[in-house]
Amino acid sequence: MRSLVLLLCVLLLLAGCAGVADGDVIADGVESADVELGDIAEPVFSGAVVTDGARNVHQIPENRETVTLASAYAVAVPFITALELSDRVVAINVKSRFWTDADDGLAAAGTVGRGVLDLEALAEFAPDVLIHRADDAATIEAVTDKLGIPVLGITAEDFDDIIDTLTMMGEYFGVEERAREVCDWLRGKFDIIDEIVARIPQDQRVTAIVMGGEPYRVAGGDMLQSWMIEKAGGISAVSNLSDDRTWADIGTETVFEIDPDFIFCTSSTVLNYNVEHLLTDSTWSAMAAVISETIHVIPSAIDSWDMPGISAALATMYMLHKMYPDYFSTEQLQREIDEYYIFMFGKTFDRAYLGYSLER
Repeated sequence: MRSLVLLLCVLLLLAGCAGVADGDVIADGVESADVELGDIAEPVFSGAVVTDGARNVHQIPENRETVTLASAYAVAVPFITALELSDRVVAINVKSRFWTDADDGLAAAGTVGRGVLDLEALAEFAPDVLIHRADDAATIEAVTDKLGIPVLGITAEDFDDIIDTLTMMGEYFGVEERAREVCDWLRGKFDIIDEIVARIPQDQRVTAIVMGGEPYRVAGGDMLQSWMIEKAGGISAVSNLSDDRTWADIGTETVFEIDPDFIFCTSSTVLNYNVEHLLTDSTWSAMAAVISETIHVIPSAIDSWDMPGISAALATMYMLHKMYPDYFSTEQLQREIDEYYIFMFGKTFDRAYLGYSLER
């Protein structure tokens, strides 16, 4: 019934918005409208509250153990799976088929958009809560005001963000014990990393960047990928570059000037360049990373380890191995990879399926 009421209201909103041209949006595919929704049953709250990544305070529903959810934000997926919430998902946006192959709950879910939120679909699925980017205030406000659906804003650009997001979601959905387990697992992995990095002499430390989908685009110093470089014992060559936690287009000339010892390429988006081509391109031939052949795509092809979330531990270990193989071997890394997938999914996946190699 709630789903039907929401959908009818949205249809009325979209049909009655005179003066709004086709395609006009206020945020992420949410069409503008002046009519407020009503006649929707109010949820019952427990009295406890959580504060999300957007610093918004939310009352925790009394039926939190059965609260349903949706998201068009792919970063939410690893958190949902790690907290064993996939059976409550009514609609989701996955980054690749890996997640629906590995998690049956996600495979059964519908969609409310892929990055761009589909308001009409959201109304039809009528989840109890939407999980969305904390920095997209316009969409959060639109969904809350127009549909009356609370929105948990999440962010995951460093270790503290990841822990805070897990803890907040654990409290909201009534899975605190699992959230503590995941947080403890993560802390243990980064403790291992810290112990190894502490043994690496300062005069052996190398510089590095993480390159995005274009060869002139890099992760700024305030992004998770740059944080991982430093956790792995590297020196971020763009530590002073801040672009509001988004990829920064600095130009290839600036990349040449920075000239890091290592270039890591994200696997979180399509690369509009070929690493092998960079290694043979005369334009790049004077770069340290080309000369030493230390340009690496962060695994994996179908499950990006450098996506914000639990797999940040794997991406950091991968960087540690590539930058300092004498301190963290291929065998050690493979053991950690297998342990991660067992912890998250209860099984391992072979390299060919995931699409990665630990050679070169």
